[in-house]
Amino acid sequence: MKLKKTGFILLSLILLLAALPAVSSAAKLSLRVELNGEKMSFPDAQPLVDKSNRVQVPVRFVSEALGAKVAWNSKTKKVTVDLNSNQIVLTLGKKAYTVNGKTKQMDTVALRKSDRTYVPLRFVSEALGAQVNWDSLNYMVSIHTGAGASGGNGNNANTEKPFDWEAWEASRNVEGKSEKIKLEGFSFNGFYNSGLSVLDSGYDPKTKKGPILQLLVSFGHVGDDLSQQQKDAEEILSQRIDKKTVDSVMNYVKQKKLEEDELAKKTFTDETFKVIVQSQTYGDININVWYK
Repeated sequence: MKLKKTGFILLSLILLLAALPAVSSAAKLSLRVELNGEKMSFPDAQPLVDKSNRVQVPVRFVSEALGAKVAWNSKTKKVTVDLNSNQIVLTLGKKAYTVNGKTKQMDTVALRKSDRTYVPLRFVSEALGAQVNWDSLNYMVSIHTGAGASGGNGNNANTEKPFDWEAWEASRNVEGKSEKIKLEGFSFNGFYNSGLSVLDSGYDPKTKKGPILQLLVSFGHVGDDLSQQQKDAEEILSQRIDKKTVDSVMNYVKQKKLEEDELAKKTFTDETFKVIVQSQTYGDININVWYK
């Protein structure tokens, strides 16, 4: 009896060891996503392959890379994606979805993972007029938009160059490495360790046209400190804007607690300045300071 049991265990170990090289080889490959031939970077949440062997991407990718507008309804658990004349509506956990009002079926579902909303890349991209190809050998999915795309209506596909996250990350100045910038009485860094960015606004001191400051509160990026970003933004605004107005601005900014929350465009004013705050669903928070 012991010999049979020992033989069974040895046979199991042999089969397991035989399978390990294949698993190990696959594990070395990381999932790669390319859009019109360019590798896409995912700084806050990585794409994944679900139980149905479908590539899922964070919905933020759809809005920023493909240029679509994304809306989230927490009550109905629906994600709505609009691009030009195309609209796709998915419900978390449901295989049924709609494309321009027509109901269709997927073999997988949109899902929530680590407080992120993921959508099936192929179904969403093709519904928006893009072509999606899977390269199993290189563990890569490629998306093509524009005239060369065969999925959906190619004429409606977005042909703008996708946002280059890697270039953006590389261009950010590290806080403390250079002197603070001074503009119209405001003193600030281009980038703060908290993740807050103060972008080049293109402001013209001679004509006083354009926003003086453009503060970008990064939302959902790994390593960024939302609470500290809010404090950094408040410190900058308080240098010249009255306390009551700054308090109103920051109270509104703090209303965005989740990536899917949206802040409608809202304007706050004091005697000298106007501050415009807004954030799209799954987008960062923009705080723009203008002269009245």
